Amino acid sequence: MKINIRHVSILLAILLLSFGFGFAFDAVATAIEKYDCPIVDTYAEQIRKTAEEFALPEAILWAVVRTESNFASNAVGEDGGIGLMQITPNEFHMIQTEILGKDAQESGLLYDPKTNLRIGGAYLSYLYQRYGVWYTVFAAYTAGCDTVDEWMRDDRYINDHGTLISIPDADIAAHVAHTMEAQEMYSNLYFD
Repeated sequence: MKINIRHVSILLAILLLSFGFGFAFDAVATAIEKYDCPIVDTYAEQIRKTAEEFALPEAILWAVVRTESNFASNAVGEDGGIGLMQITPNEFHMIQTEILGKDAQESGLLYDPKTNLRIGGAYLSYLYQRYGVWYTVFAAYTAGCDTVDEWMRDDRYINDHGTLISIPDADIAAHVAHTMEAQEMYSNLYFD
């Protein structure tokens, strides 16, 4: 059998083009993912400090800010949540007094990104200490601890180990899924 140099050259060219297109596709896909889940320079240092202060993975904070406010420090939600992490005035008071052990401050401070991130970080840390699973933490962050505790008393929503595996409210379930996806993206893109 005689090896044809022309055929080998064509085969090598096809292989090289395939690798090139593969790398180009990967680069484009990564760029799109980074566009969807950006690191916003304005908040990067404060998110890093908050993550460090409350022993949280940075990807968690980025995902919550991305999902809750899409980086709008002046965002006001339908439920009255304010700022980057969509903290309500009632949550602000509770987190300050019960979790941080501080005197309550005026809720207008929730528009300050540093304050909002710190309060949200303290709350996420508290919720993680309470539940130990990010899926459940995100559910409690969105629906409240009382609601999540009620779900966790119902065998339809927990596994054999007592861990929340299903959220009966479709809107909250979708919100938690979106936060989980964002957390995975941030972890994979920036923190692995």
